[in-house]
Formats: sequence, C-alpha cells, structure tokens
Amino acid sequence: MSLPLRELAHALLREELGARSVGRLCPRCGSAAHGRPYAVGATARVSISYATDLVAVAWAEGPVGIDVEDVGPPVDGRPRAEFSVAEALFKAGAEVPVAPLPLPPAYVGAVAGEQVSWRLAGLGARAGRSR
Repeated sequence: MSLPLRELAHALLREELGARSVGRLCPRCGSAAHGRPYAVGATARVSISYATDLVAVAWAEGPVGIDVEDVGPPVDGRPRAEFSVAEALFKAGAEVPVAPLPLPPAYVGAVAGEQVSWRLAGLGARAGRSR
C-alpha cells in the first residue's frame, strides 16, 4: 500500500463524514501506528482496505468492514473472493450481512455491515459511490 492511497482514503472519509482527520488504534497494544481506523469528529465507524492502485472505504453507524484484493492465487487455501468475505467480516467484528463489491475485473472484494456506505478511489477504481 502506498502512502498516496492512504492519503486518498483519509480524504474520502473527511469528505464523506466531515471528519477532521483519520487515526488508527490497535486494540491489543494501543499503538497509533496500526490498528482499526477511526474518523475524528464523526460518529460513524469506518473501515479501509487497499489493493494495487485501489482504495476502498466504508462507514456505518454499526459494525462495518470492507476488503479489496487483487485477483490472484488462493490465500490460505481459499479463493480470493472467499478470503475477502472473511476479511470484511473480521474487520466488522460481528456477524453482519456481507455482500460482494462490484469491482473492476482485476479485483475482488466484499463489504460487511448494515446500512453501509462505501467508496472506491485510485487508478484501479471506476468512479464509485454505492449504498
């Protein structure tokens, strides 16, 4: 993941949620260098995922998770699309509805949560806003 994609993800969340900034917090060690993202100044929960030339952000009032992957060989013995569903659910941290993302052919992805809004950006994205 390149720094410009991270900056793009943060810009999307600032634009969509009116967040002042985006931070991270690891629930295990308390580090701000990694962990679950949060939007400062917004009440929505957020999730961010990166693939080559693509960033996906999602937000909801409840549990939310998003995952995008480059198409490729299986991960941990699972087809990439299946792995992406598991990652989105893991990020949501709850048993919530999950749906595949409509992505360009070079990617697979999923979003988990109820009443989730999401956006894609980057060179690999079609201009996209959904739900």
